[in-house]
Amino acid sequence: MEPIQDSISPPQSTMSAEKSDMAAGEHVAERPGLAGASPEVHVDAAVQIAHETQEGQYSPWTKSMFRLYGILIIAYLGGALNGYDGSLMGGLNGMKSYMNYFNKETVDQSTGIIFAMYNIGSVAAVFFTGPTNDYLGRRWGMFIGSLIVIIGTCIQAPTKTAGQFLAGRFVLGFGVSFVCVSAPTYVSEMAHPAWRGTITGVYNCTWYVGSIIASWTVYGCSYIEHDGGWRIPIWIQMVTSGIICVGVFFIPESPRWLMANDKHEQAAKILATYHGEGSMDHPIVQLQLKEMAQQIRTDASDKKWWDYSELWNTHSARRRLICVLGMAVFGQVSGNSLSSYYMTALLENAGIDDEKKVLALNAINPILCFGAALAGARMTDVVGRRPLLIYSIIFCSFCFAIITGTSKLATEDASNEAAANTTIAFIYIFGIVFSFGWTPLQSMYIAETLNTATRAKGTAVGNFASAVASTIIQYSSGPAFLNIKYYFYIVFIFWDLFEAVFIYFFFPETKDRTLEELEEVFSAPNPVKKSLEKRSAQTVLNTMNVDEKLAGCDTCRARKIRCNGNTPCASCSASQQECTYGSEANSRGKSDLILEGVLRVEKFLHEMKATIVSPAASSFHFSPNPSHDGVFKGAPPFADSRPAVVSPALRSASRGSFSGSPLNEIHHPQRTPISEPLYQNNYENAVLDSMHTSTTESILQWPHFEAFPSMKDDYVSIFHLEQSRPAVKTRSTVMYPYVTTEEIDGIIESFELTINFWYPTMSCGQLAQVRKLISDGIPEEDSILVCLALLTMALGCAGQVTAGLTTGTTLSEEERKRRLARRAMGDMYFDSVLKKLHVVHTNVGSTATHCLFFTAMYFAFLRRPLQAWEYINAASAKCLLLLSYSPESESEEDQERIRRIFWSCYILESDYLAELNGLPQSGIARIESSTALPGQYNTHRDSKVEEKSSLYFLACISMRRLLNRVHQLLYARDTGTALDHTRFPYVVAELNHQLDEWRDVLPAAFKFEVGFNHIGNQSTPTEHGGFLRQRYLTCRSVIYRPYLMWMLSGRAGRGEANSELLINQDSLNNCKACLDACLLHILNLRGFGQTVLVDTWICSLSMAGAMLVLLAACRIPQLKDMIPSDILGAGDHLKQLLQSWQSVMGDPTSPSVDQSIRMISDADRFIQEVYHAGDSFSMRRR
Repeated sequence: MEPIQDSISPPQSTMSAEKSDMAAGEHVAERPGLAGASPEVHVDAAVQIAHETQEGQYSPWTKSMFRLYGILIIAYLGGALNGYDGSLMGGLNGMKSYMNYFNKETVDQSTGIIFAMYNIGSVAAVFFTGPTNDYLGRRWGMFIGSLIVIIGTCIQAPTKTAGQFLAGRFVLGFGVSFVCVSAPTYVSEMAHPAWRGTITGVYNCTWYVGSIIASWTVYGCSYIEHDGGWRIPIWIQMVTSGIICVGVFFIPESPRWLMANDKHEQAAKILATYHGEGSMDHPIVQLQLKEMAQQIRTDASDKKWWDYSELWNTHSARRRLICVLGMAVFGQVSGNSLSSYYMTALLENAGIDDEKKVLALNAINPILCFGAALAGARMTDVVGRRPLLIYSIIFCSFCFAIITGTSKLATEDASNEAAANTTIAFIYIFGIVFSFGWTPLQSMYIAETLNTATRAKGTAVGNFASAVASTIIQYSSGPAFLNIKYYFYIVFIFWDLFEAVFIYFFFPETKDRTLEELEEVFSAPNPVKKSLEKRSAQTVLNTMNVDEKLAGCDTCRARKIRCNGNTPCASCSASQQECTYGSEANSRGKSDLILEGVLRVEKFLHEMKATIVSPAASSFHFSPNPSHDGVFKGAPPFADSRPAVVSPALRSASRGSFSGSPLNEIHHPQRTPISEPLYQNNYENAVLDSMHTSTTESILQWPHFEAFPSMKDDYVSIFHLEQSRPAVKTRSTVMYPYVTTEEIDGIIESFELTINFWYPTMSCGQLAQVRKLISDGIPEEDSILVCLALLTMALGCAGQVTAGLTTGTTLSEEERKRRLARRAMGDMYFDSVLKKLHVVHTNVGSTATHCLFFTAMYFAFLRRPLQAWEYINAASAKCLLLLSYSPESESEEDQERIRRIFWSCYILESDYLAELNGLPQSGIARIESSTALPGQYNTHRDSKVEEKSSLYFLACISMRRLLNRVHQLLYARDTGTALDHTRFPYVVAELNHQLDEWRDVLPAAFKFEVGFNHIGNQSTPTEHGGFLRQRYLTCRSVIYRPYLMWMLSGRAGRGEANSELLINQDSLNNCKACLDACLLHILNLRGFGQTVLVDTWICSLSMAGAMLVLLAACRIPQLKDMIPSDILGAGDHLKQLLQSWQSVMGDPTSPSVDQSIRMISDADRFIQEVYHAGDSFSMRRR
């Protein structure tokens, strides 16, 4: 390995704080990527960096991370150096050759002085370590400290007198103090922010590496009878320090120290190498550079090496100092020193005095502790710092209580082996627990709580406090053991409990924040409370000194939309309302991007719709089926339409193969508002026209299917099929299934992970109430709560029936029977509900509305669309009433529940309308723009699952709104542009742009790939991402379908007077986009839980429609050539899936699903014949 090029030599001069500030600003501004460090950083840039950093996926196994691990090994040896002495002296104290040479007892006053002299040396060094690290750098601190340790070892090892031995101990402690300041500071400042807790936690764990080496070295040397037995372990102590002395020349300097000393380019290169995979533009590199530059500019106090007042001259500094001193002292006086330096005394109190056994037990202890410390280091980034510290120290107190009692029994009765063994066991357990909870955090927490300006000095002060506390405890423990023996442990029982209380009130949580962002925490009036709040983009702005608040205007707060803080804000801009800011800031979270994406979509589509419905634009309609020309007349609510606003994507389209967009040529005269009935569609709402022409039935009416009369003749109306079905059979008596506690938990967990994930409407409190009611025994009374409990169990059973079908694995007969048995159980619960629903219909409240919604869900599971529609309408009606006239008895949680049920009904109603035009609408869609989007609601016990569920729900809402806009803009019976070649190219371009924006803002858990090389579950990280991909492909196929309809109409390229859309490569490419989306929609279909449980009926019709579109395209040679050969397997894929779902559901099967399967089979047969018989088939009638 080549030495690092930037030499270790100290800087020749130190710039003033003012010069440093100016240089920092000038240098950072040289690169665009670093310009944000200046106070003029725009809020959007800061927020964008925050989101990119938060959403980034950081792996600990990249090349950059392995390079980082390599350089940190040198610093980790500093922890091993300190740990070596801890076990060395504890082991020497148990060696007879050492004790005889100096004529000492195991515990006496001189023993305490020898142990304490090491810490006295550390105390003496404290005034030099901080300035050395600040002025010369972190590497120089490690180098100087390890060199002094080598000198101390050379004094101590060949000692002839006790005085020389004490002098060597003093020099050792003096040198180790330098290493113990610089090494953890270096690790903390070099650690990757995503893994800082683990990486810095490992530093203190290396204490046990040194401890293990020392313990076993002493144990091995105990077999040497002469003086070499105790001198050899002392000589070995300088091996580690020698490696550090050489190793510092091969590692880079800390980037934070370089930034503080105006070496910005070097700092940027180091961060890019070790954090950014070699890229200076990596978000995590940019974030750290900006935050470091700003904080150092603000503080710039590490230039004043003599000044320690910065550690206590502000509220923030004092709160930091409390944490530093508390951690330093508690880390030494919690009883852990006894298990290292005084292990021999502990074992003697337990009745064990054999030399070899004592040394062996002393050597085993650090091995166990090391494993626990490594596990604890990983858990710091999982559970946080505070929980580890508090719970582990409480358990340590419990261990000392046991050790006190068993030591008393073992001492009073030497034959009581059980007491002795219990004592030893809990000595080990104490060490394991303390190592798990405290060892990783002792150095890390101190380094984290200090800012760059004070980190070295503060760590030095922490080492000073630690050394003083260690000196006191080590010096006093000898006499205490000699005089009061095991009663000494009682002190630690109560002291450890005091520590737990102190930590609870004074130690903030530092997990998930950069070192610079902790400034906001410690500057707060109550740092502990502030640290427990969720990190937001505002934190990043504050750290970068961007003087702008992410304020929430009244409109945004009313709708529970995260406000972007612009003037006016995005929400008010989209709805063209006056933007009024309140006093309460609204922080941004992960759902912000989805919400902002929705607002961007709404802005363009609302204004496009106002343009499209203008009479000036309603011309040149044609249709593949003339009988479908408009019979439904709609009108905008206000005729004073605004000029059309065209997005960049739409302008780009107009510069392509199409010119002269009619959207740009339309001018709307000023008119007075038109009065209209309340039921008239409001064009601000994403309403799906009930008479749209994009259903599967509409496709079947295309004239192209006249060539396949059997398909049209065999088709039966969905309404006729479903109305002719027998009613759901109910039992004459009410009988509840027998279920064990385990089965109840399994069914409710299934409900949580399926229904309540897709449609998160039930809170944890409500679910706990349901669980208790079921566990205690369902009462016979007809009440709303009983109905809700029964429906929850029924849907939980349904979730178990449909679970695990995504993989496509063929179910065994035994597994199929198990699922059918669970289906029967769900039916029993549902049967009981149907007998009690009268109480639900007569009640108006959130629980009654919930019951109606869940009833609709179970009817959807039974593949009974008309009954599901009936209860969706009923639930929607109650939602409308409760949103308009909220009862005083309804709590905020109930109001949020209603809003979530509202949005769930909106999604389901729109899904049904997409395939069943002519259904009577509930009216719920006509108020969606004025209904708040989902807000805070505790729906899952696991906060991460709850967050994913909320994001998934928002993604589904935004996609459904977009789909409704697409259907309305393109396929509304009177105003749709799909049949108007003068307008649809521009509308299609804009809609596709909005669809891509929706996909871009999806969270990482729901990202997906699209293409024939990305088919199946491997191209999306979760099943939910797979379901959203199906939604995306549906939308894409519907958006591009007008091009296909134009080609199929036979009017393309005839040179008609008004024809601007000719057959060229662009129009053919857009046809291919539609065909690819249809085929990918089919091939990517899997047994997604939401599809099988809720959407089987809708999915079967949608897939039949996709097959019909592909069949129609196969009849046109130019289009047929565009369709990949994968189409030949599409039919079999669909039939296998749908038939397997039908078999899992049991009898009776759904007649409309069966009809869809027949249509898919017929379409597949005709497609196969087209591909095998050639194009001549397209002219033959069937």
